[in-house]
Amino acid sequence: MIRAVLAWALLGAALVPFGGKAHHQTEKGNRAYEGEEYEEALRAYTEAQVEMPEAAELHYDIGNVFYRQEDFERATEAYTRALLSASDSLVPQVAYNLGNALYREGRFQESVDAYRRSLEARPEDPDAKHNLELARRALEQQQQQQQQQEQDQQGQDQEQDQQQQEEQPQQEPQDPSQEDEESQSSPDPQEPSGEESPPEQQPGKMTAEQAERLLDSLAEEEAENLRRQARENASADDPSLEEDW
Repeated sequence: MIRAVLAWALLGAALVPFGGKAHHQTEKGNRAYEGEEYEEALRAYTEAQVEMPEAAELHYDIGNVFYRQEDFERATEAYTRALLSASDSLVPQVAYNLGNALYREGRFQESVDAYRRSLEARPEDPDAKHNLELARRALEQQQQQQQQQEQDQQGQDQEQDQQQQEEQPQQEPQDPSQEDEESQSSPDPQEPSGEESPPEQQPGKMTAEQAERLLDSLAEEEAENLRRQARENASADDPSLEEDW
C-alpha cells in the first residue's frame, strides 16, 4: 500500500550572507518560519527578493513556505525557479523538495525525475531513494488506471454504438408475391384496365341494344295477338261449344 505521507526532511531556510536589507529580511523570515508563522515568513522572504530577485535561496525558502501551506502548485513553481540558479550544494535539497511537491500534485513522472536529480547530486540520500521508489509505484499504478479507463471508455462507446444500431428501425423486405398482388390490384390509373365501360347515353336516345330488345318485344307481342285471335276463331266454329237450345 502506498504511504500517504512521504518521508522527507525539509531543510530550514538557507542562510546566505546577503547583507543589508535582504539579509535582515531573510533572518526575519527564518525566525517566522521556525515559529510556523508562514504568512509572516512569506512576507519577509518576498521583501528580501526585492533586493535579490534571482537568489536561488530565496526561491527555495518561499517554496518551503508554500509547501507547509499545502499550496503545492506554487511550491513547485518556486522550487523550479530555484533550480535554475542553485549552487551544487543546494541542488539536492531543492530537487528533493520539488519531488515531494510534484508527488503531492499527482505528477508522478515529474516527481521521479526530480528525485533522480537529487540522487545524482547526493547518491547516498536514503530519503530520496525511499521517495523515488514510492513515486515509481504511484506512476505505475497511475498508468494502469489510465489504461483501464481507456478500455472502459472504449467498451462504453462500443455499447452505445450497438444500442443505437438496435434502436434504429429495420425495414423488412417486401414479399414479392404481395408486391405482384398489389401491382395487379392497383393498375396505373393512366392505363386502360382492359374493360370498356358502356358509352354514356344521351337523353332522348336509345342504344342499338335497347332498340333491338324493343323490336323483339313488339314482335313477341304481335305473335301473341295472332295466336289469341286464332283461338277465338277456332272456338266460334266448334259445334261442341254451342249451347243446346
